[in-house]
Amino acid sequence: MLVIAESAFNHNGDVDYLKSLAKAAKDSNADYFTVQVYETAEFCEPDYSKFQICKDVELSHDQWGEVFNYCNEIGIDLIPCVLDINSFHFCYEHGYRFFKIHATDILNIPFLEEIVKHDCRLILETQCATERDINASLKILKEKVEVLFHGFSDYPTKFEDQNLRSLDYFRKQWPQYKTGFADHTLDVKGIPLMALAKEADYLEKHITLSRDNGNYDWQVSLEPSEFKEMVKVIREYEVTLGKFWKHPRPAEARYRPIMYKKYLGEAEDQVVKRSDGGIDYYENLLSSYDKSKIIITIIARLKSNRLQRKVMLPFKNDLLLFDLMKRLEVSKKISKIILATSFLDEDKELVEEANRRNLPVYPGHPLSVIDRMLDMADQEKAGAVVRITGDNPFTDPEILDIMAGLYIDHDLDYVRANNLPFGVSAEIFSTSYLYRLYNSMENPYQTEYLTWFVMLDEKARKGCVDVNSKNPDLKRVVYSVDYQEDYDRCQKVLSKISKDNFVDITIKDIVENSDFDSLVDLEQSIKLPEGESITFREYFDRLDHMEYVVRVPYDI
Repeated sequence: MLVIAESAFNHNGDVDYLKSLAKAAKDSNADYFTVQVYETAEFCEPDYSKFQICKDVELSHDQWGEVFNYCNEIGIDLIPCVLDINSFHFCYEHGYRFFKIHATDILNIPFLEEIVKHDCRLILETQCATERDINASLKILKEKVEVLFHGFSDYPTKFEDQNLRSLDYFRKQWPQYKTGFADHTLDVKGIPLMALAKEADYLEKHITLSRDNGNYDWQVSLEPSEFKEMVKVIREYEVTLGKFWKHPRPAEARYRPIMYKKYLGEAEDQVVKRSDGGIDYYENLLSSYDKSKIIITIIARLKSNRLQRKVMLPFKNDLLLFDLMKRLEVSKKISKIILATSFLDEDKELVEEANRRNLPVYPGHPLSVIDRMLDMADQEKAGAVVRITGDNPFTDPEILDIMAGLYIDHDLDYVRANNLPFGVSAEIFSTSYLYRLYNSMENPYQTEYLTWFVMLDEKARKGCVDVNSKNPDLKRVVYSVDYQEDYDRCQKVLSKISKDNFVDITIKDIVENSDFDSLVDLEQSIKLPEGESITFREYFDRLDHMEYVVRVPYDI
């Protein structure tokens, strides 16, 4: 949760005092400092009851320039809360692109229509607003808004008026926006921590040098020591939120073998008790699976931002996804091919189309691919699962059969093929190994990085097929359809191959007709878990030098 220190009118028109507030915000470890920038003549009419107050605390453009420069010098990010269009243009010309829209302007349509013309991100305050007010504003501002702020400007706000469940409603009603809470109390622990527990992305609190000076908004302003204590408490407690999934933390994973009871004995004499011996539930379950039964899970969904509905694009004889499934049917060592998609409505079309074609389909977990794979292995009582993504139409069944033979003959946990283009290879996981990976992962939703976790595992029994071709850059060719240019590249290859049926096309056909002009840049980065990355050069090198129990050549 990011913390914003709000100055409002507490500076009383004193530039040096305002700069001291900025310094106090910085020293209190606030993430942002926000100020209200306005021109009185543009903000209100002369007969407005608070006109003179506004005039008394107004700062000139030169004074604001001094404040902006000072904030840059001390390293505190400033968010201008602009109260009129002239002030917006002034701050925009000073390079600001993150603004706060005060609740008083939520229905100021001309103001909003001018702001939306510019390249900027916005916090939209909603004090006193109805849902219709918010929708009216969002209809104009749309994606310019980054954060919706909840709060009530009563000084100080009573506990019963905080209505923190509005934050839950914001997330449900407007899920595309982050949430923030403007807390107008002097509480430095309870309310801030409740906002944290409600998973607000931002918390805003007023700051003052001293409440004793009676400056504007003193009633709800924290003094620097209090503000610093509040931020400290938030940082201490926010780690307790953890992650949005249910999976053992690394610290608790080691207790599983101790806490969970073991299966002892055989068949009808089997008992389940705590023991230093025996086998766990999964070892017992998997002992009944047919090791030689290998199933393919085609991982596919319709959600694709880079190339919309890519798996449903026309390909050779059929749609891309179903050309792939038909191609894999020629494999001699695969027991079953299953389309593994999600249970979400957005993927319902995939399920219905597979059912129409009488093809096996499983709508499973939308985020955890490894859950879908394990569900299918359990359903089929399969000893191994092949992972193939639905956007890899050229996956080769002949090489897949060689991989399957390695898995069976050498009792392997994992098998892959190296040196093939992206979108032509596959991976075989023994079901027992998949369970070990799943239980050892901190985040089961990081399934896209399964290969990386295998690379890091020095205990797994791995095997590979080393594909040898005349061109060493074959592995840098991309036939995984992620962008329009990838799809076009696949179509270009197909147009060169003089075979009518997609299932008759061999890996040799694909290689001989490949264009090596557009290759993956070896210095390009690949994203890894927790924000890490490595280059393609490093990635290929790791694949080549993994500890393989067995590796066999395949010449093209």
